[in-house]
Amino acid sequence: MTCMQKRSNQKNLTSSNWKEILKRTAFFLIGLIMAFPFCLVLLYAVISIRSNRSILPINKLSRQVDCIIVPGAQVIDNIRPSVLLQDRLDCAIALYEAGISDRILVSGDHRVDNYNEPAVMCEYLISNGIPDEAIFMDHFGLDTYDTMLRARDVFQVKTAVVTTQLFHLQRALYIADKLGLDCEGYATVKRYSAQMAMHTLRETGARVKAFYEANTNAPATHMSPPRPISGDGRSTRDKW
Repeated sequence: MTCMQKRSNQKNLTSSNWKEILKRTAFFLIGLIMAFPFCLVLLYAVISIRSNRSILPINKLSRQVDCIIVPGAQVIDNIRPSVLLQDRLDCAIALYEAGISDRILVSGDHRVDNYNEPAVMCEYLISNGIPDEAIFMDHFGLDTYDTMLRARDVFQVKTAVVTTQLFHLQRALYIADKLGLDCEGYATVKRYSAQMAMHTLRETGARVKAFYEANTNAPATHMSPPRPISGDGRSTRDKW
């Protein structure tokens, strides 16, 4: 075999190897892209199924837990709760009146002075007959993970009932369980709206984030000195 023939064979072999590598890489990437939606659906289902066993009607919830936790949501003009948030607060009032707990922890976004979710939530509860001292405000519940982690580490909560919409409640209870909190859930009345598809889409991404944070012991965005839930809620009116 001449040198020219050897070089030609080596060139063909090298070209064939590269084609095979590119082919396998393409199949791998296609498989990865096809598997991603399946993984999202699986994660969504696992969190739902795992949490649903702790979501109970009001007459089956534990009594005298440390507090009722209300995660924040949008407030309108920094004055009144959105419909989504009002549903959560109305459920918290019902839980308080049923004797589930004599403490309510409202947790939300208060990074800037002209947007204060916990204050709006607190005012709504007071206007509906909840004693001022029974309401604790978490000014740095910037997401559900932070709300549950700060409930444990700042407010020293061990047992709680969380109330929010079902799709959100499942994620909150999953996080709580991962953090070692003994929590049950009470779902708000189911409302159908034009935004429901958007909520579900957002929730899918939020569950990926929650799975990562809860399984890596991620720190809260902002941590504060302890304010035990057994104290007086009026001490939490300002950020600390």
